[in-house]
Amino acid sequence: MKNLILDYRSQTVFSKEKANRIPIAASDRSRINLWCLSPGQHIQPHVHDGDHIWVVLEGRGTFLGKDTKSGLGADTVLFLPAGNSHGIENTGEEGLVFLSVSAG
Repeated sequence: MKNLILDYRSQTVFSKEKANRIPIAASDRSRINLWCLSPGQHIQPHVHDGDHIWVVLEGRGTFLGKDTKSGLGADTVLFLPAGNSHGIENTGEEGLVFLSVSAG
């Protein structure tokens, strides 16, 4: 696999129907997805076997954990260990854009 350098804005696409996942890169050990959520859209809390890192690039929202809700905005970084429930909701008035880096 070659190195990848890109401006995420060139990949940003929102969907009226649901949160939009845009695959950016993948290897045997990791994946990067760009997520674009319009106001009111969400990703239901769920669990993975591997760790996740989310980096919020634009917008505001709420992190949805098993027993936790927490506000977040641009420049927020979340580390989500394997087996921990995680979801997100766009509670702002603008689009919410974040990168999801998955390992494992």
